[in-house]
Amino acid sequence: MIVSQWNLVEDINQFDLGESGAKSSIFCDREALYFDHLHTSPVLYSEDISLNSFRLEAEVAFPEPMGFAGFVFDARDSSNYELIYVSPGNDINHGEVQYDPIMNGSSTWQIYHGSLYQAPAIIPVGEWVKLTLDVQPNGALLYIGDLSTPQLIIRNLKHGRTNGKVGIWGNLPCYVSNFSIKEINTIHIPDDKKMNPTRLIIDTFITEWMISKPYLYNEKLQLPNDWLKADVEENGVLNINRLYPIEQKDSAVQVKYIFSLSENLHTKLTMGFSDMIKLWINEEEVYQGQCLWNPPESDGRIRADDVVIPVRWRKGMNTIRAEIINHENMFGWGLSLRSGIYKLE
Repeated sequence: MIVSQWNLVEDINQFDLGESGAKSSIFCDREALYFDHLHTSPVLYSEDISLNSFRLEAEVAFPEPMGFAGFVFDARDSSNYELIYVSPGNDINHGEVQYDPIMNGSSTWQIYHGSLYQAPAIIPVGEWVKLTLDVQPNGALLYIGDLSTPQLIIRNLKHGRTNGKVGIWGNLPCYVSNFSIKEINTIHIPDDKKMNPTRLIIDTFITEWMISKPYLYNEKLQLPNDWLKADVEENGVLNINRLYPIEQKDSAVQVKYIFSLSENLHTKLTMGFSDMIKLWINEEEVYQGQCLWNPPESDGRIRADDVVIPVRWRKGMNTIRAEIINHENMFGWGLSLRSGIYKLE
């Protein structure tokens, strides 16, 4: 049974446009909602949805290869919500589906990437394409067109299911029309591809950090006094966006990990980060660099093997400390680090 259906033109007053910049327009002889901003602001239906299982449908169109459009659900507010979108791609990159939970106002696609969170997709430019999203208590399935097989299955929603708002989202040139929601039967989505946390420890990821409160980055580095414990995500990334909003450009935090060894050891430390970092081993600076969104040279995604650093660890206490700066202001902010030590004490 259809719960609600909107064409997003005559009934747009039932939605909060926020800072999305969305406006009515026409594409391929159809009235639709048009987006052309670069932002993380959703268009949200005014009422909360309290269904355990439901289906969202809409039609999207892209006038050119660079554009993004998709569904918002379980929105706590305009800064924290689940998001799955599609993009048609271009001559260099294929089209794709991306799971991109918005956390404290930041897009996290640089943190959540790979087969658990992305899938290739054929999205034609210049025509309308139907999208369907089935939301279940333990995940979500995204379908394109009339295909019966989901293009992407999300088995672990990063915000966790909750009663919240639904809506749509668009970035750069795209159109959305004929948005609807209806209740569907509840099914269990198998979690056979879910990552095993023990695997992170075996692969020598640092899985628990101490993290400072945010501050504005400058050259005069000071050691924080207050530290909080923070666990990494299932893919080994410390997601700072989950912990703190980015209130201004070049916000920074420090993280540290202290451990003991029974003997001297030589390993190769590997890490990935976003956006900028300084790294100290036993209070000696061993690396500084940046990883920014700069297509086509760099997508700014956090990959644990992007940087390789030979390290001589000492017998007794050792410290890993890093300063991580968010320079892009709206994308992923985090660190993934493997010590190369297979038995930490």
